[in-house]
Amino acid sequence: MLQQYLTDTRDHLNDSGGQFFDEPTLVRYINRSRRRICAASGCLRIVPEGTVTVRNQEVYPFSAWNSLVQDQLPGAQSILACRSLAIAIGVGGWKPMWRRLVWSDFQARFRIYNSTFWGVISEPGWFAQYGSGPNAALYLAPIPSQRCPMEVDLTCIPAPLLTDKDVDPIPYPWTDAVSYWAAVLCLLQQQRGQDAQMMATLFNQDMPIAASVVCPQMIQTAYGAVLRSA
Repeated sequence: MLQQYLTDTRDHLNDSGGQFFDEPTLVRYINRSRRRICAASGCLRIVPEGTVTVRNQEVYPFSAWNSLVQDQLPGAQSILACRSLAIAIGVGGWKPMWRRLVWSDFQARFRIYNSTFWGVISEPGWFAQYGSGPNAALYLAPIPSQRCPMEVDLTCIPAPLLTDKDVDPIPYPWTDAVSYWAAVLCLLQQQRGQDAQMMATLFNQDMPIAASVVCPQMIQTAYGAVLRSA
């Protein structure tokens, strides 16, 4: 896939022979573009199997789940954000989605108990994220008193592509946008601001198109609606 990105980026730059931009520079900008696309779109997403609560543990760093993510999503590097969290009450039981709070509210409402608010609950609990990006961690309230299955919906960052054999986990159609932003960075390096702006416009047009085609219009139910003639 790296070779395809290189070819597409050189085509945008009208530099198919590599006269103006060497390959290491292009590879670096391609990987920056890939990270930007995944961060902006959330297209690299996974609910890894094997995440569980730990008895009397309040804090769950993203880094603790990196190995699970990398094993189940080859080509992923680290975790960017958590979209949602659900914890099962016992094995094979009810698994409610926990309610999210901003850190300041979580700190004021639940951590005031000084690690004494813990136990098995009969209704959804609360969680908050402290920190940003791969260095962030999730805090739970109440603090789990036993090992329970946990599902975390995670947005991830891709690992750099170094060779054409490296796995690229970014799904189509977001792969089509990678070369546009890589070309933007190349043009900015040459101080060609107007050309870079034009290429950025193409990138900004491609991103929402990618999001729209993977989420087509859906009919929630065909019953109870008027009959369609077409």
